[in-house]
Amino acid sequence: MGPSNALPPEAPRPPADLNPRTDPPLDFRDKPLAEMTPGDWDALGFMCGLEVHQQLRTRTKLFCRCPAGVYVDHHDAEVLRHMRPTLSELGEYDGCALMEFKTRKEIIYLLERETVCTYEMDDTPPFEIDREAVEIAYLVAAMFRLQLVPELHVMRKQYLDGSIPTGFQRTAMVGLSGEIPFRDPTLGIDRPLRIRQLSLEEDSCREVSDVGHRIVFRTDRLGMPLIETVTEPELVTPWEVRQAGRLLARVARATGRVRRGPGAARQDVNVSVAGGRRVEIKGVDNHRRLPQLVHTEAFRQLNLLRLRAEMQARGLTRDVFAIPTDGPAWEVSPLVIDATSALRRSVYEPVRRALEQDHTIVAVLLRGCAGLLSRPTQPGISFAHELQGRVRVIACLTGHPFMIHSDVADYGLAAARWRHLRSALRAGRDDAIVVLWGPARDVSTAAREVLARMAEALDGVPAETRQAFADGTNGFERILPGPDRMYPDTDTPPLAVPPELLPDPRALPEAPWERERRWIDAGLDPLVAARLAASDWADLFDALAPRRPETARRLAAALEKRVPYWRRRGALGRYELPAADRLAPLVAALDAGTLRPDAFEALADRAVLDPDADPAALAVPPEPAPEIATEISRAIRTVIELAPRRKRRDREALARWALGIAMRRLRGLADPRDVAARIAAGLAGEA
Repeated sequence: MGPSNALPPEAPRPPADLNPRTDPPLDFRDKPLAEMTPGDWDALGFMCGLEVHQQLRTRTKLFCRCPAGVYVDHHDAEVLRHMRPTLSELGEYDGCALMEFKTRKEIIYLLERETVCTYEMDDTPPFEIDREAVEIAYLVAAMFRLQLVPELHVMRKQYLDGSIPTGFQRTAMVGLSGEIPFRDPTLGIDRPLRIRQLSLEEDSCREVSDVGHRIVFRTDRLGMPLIETVTEPELVTPWEVRQAGRLLARVARATGRVRRGPGAARQDVNVSVAGGRRVEIKGVDNHRRLPQLVHTEAFRQLNLLRLRAEMQARGLTRDVFAIPTDGPAWEVSPLVIDATSALRRSVYEPVRRALEQDHTIVAVLLRGCAGLLSRPTQPGISFAHELQGRVRVIACLTGHPFMIHSDVADYGLAAARWRHLRSALRAGRDDAIVVLWGPARDVSTAAREVLARMAEALDGVPAETRQAFADGTNGFERILPGPDRMYPDTDTPPLAVPPELLPDPRALPEAPWERERRWIDAGLDPLVAARLAASDWADLFDALAPRRPETARRLAAALEKRVPYWRRRGALGRYELPAADRLAPLVAALDAGTLRPDAFEALADRAVLDPDADPAALAVPPEPAPEIATEISRAIRTVIELAPRRKRRDREALARWALGIAMRRLRGLADPRDVAARIAAGLAGEA
């Protein structure tokens, strides 16, 4: 026989989401975020990337002509759906899709006739893609300096969590491989931020409730155009993550064609440490939350790697947790027993309630795992919570609680009950036991998930998507989707993007870094310019157009203090800004030198807080009046009389204190230099 032409079998490739460093620092001392240094993050092998989802400001949705941006709290009809996974082009199922199928969710969609049509319910094919959305997506991609894709190819991305009725999201690649300047003087950052890709896709439904096997969605947001911008995983501290998120948002907003407000922009963060793998934390809606979230996740992964090392030291293997996939768990494996009869006389209230509801109680044996369930993973959270989170999502158990374990002495059950369970499971001193209760079918799923999660612990960090909590911790949401979830959309032909939809490189909006440079050239300190660029009143600053450097500095400082104050007072909404014409006369007077700088903030307060105030009249310096002179004299006399009562006898310190008190009453009425001179004279006994 001649030589075979068959290729040798390809060696299995490691998962693409593994951290390139394989040396987890298991002896690293856990530290609070504030104590961590850049060197500490390097020692951890910390890597992070961002996926930013930003809604576009279009008139209609992406693949139909329903209005975009209309939110309702009522509905005209309900639709019930169940989701099933489909094979990818390679004949494989996506792991995330299989996980969602296990939940056996009943999905309810609340429809409002003005915001949805038959396309959203997958009863008609997609309309032609919205040209306005394509134009905006390409504009933002050009702002990110990406290589623009000349032809749009729509793909389907499986979503079996129910948030999209079709079971998939339509998405199209717009740009690839770009970079933008990434600078922050306070963090010492001065390098490019590499952008991997930008896609145009349709938004999902809004979740109303998720209880047990029933999940309810509103469909008003469904199908709205959004872009997904993905960075390379090159952010190496939590502070860089926050600043990168802010920069991406500022670039998109610079176009003036993206939506603002709650839910309009959402960040997903991808985190890994040395020896770990990528974990995605979804739906972070505020950049301020990012540092604590990724710090907590980094140490959660380190704790999971420590757990793996301990399990390996104990000689545990995946076979210890193996269980057949078919049949009730307690009938097919000695690792699970039906403990309903054994706990019939338990006085533990959650167990008693389960028995009253005719629920099933099972006990699961975890060989060699004593002490592992109580090991910490996040602040105030143990590894048992990792099991509990997985079970709650996949088995849909809703009891509070629905699980206890033997690593906490006499947890829930009397010692005699635990001894009985140990005897029934033939458990030794080195073994742990988990007790679960709920509907029989759900409890069987739960027992299998507990064993599956223990087996995954031998791999260290499982690839998961997790949800962010307000306290900086996170919880299991689903298995991280893989490449098998993507396949071409056969309903949408490729679109060669016409020239009129492509941005003119010479007419792009001003980029944030260009804007900062302009402000610095106009007289702002680089740190002030950076803070202004990150604010939502930067456009207001530009609209007021201060001409003199002194005016620019005064205006930037005033807006930073007064805009939050005006919002707290209720004069402005959470994201609202005052009309530029309310402040423009005051800024012009500052530029002309006819308005004292110290009076600007007080007069700006009146212009914004009092809708009846005339800004033009406020900008005219008042004629000295006897009552103003009397008020000045009274304020100065009061603080001079109070000054000797202060414990500090240093005349300069007393003078500074007295000036501060006096100017609270006199701001806008008197020149601080004149007041300071009269106070100094009074304190010296010369007044």
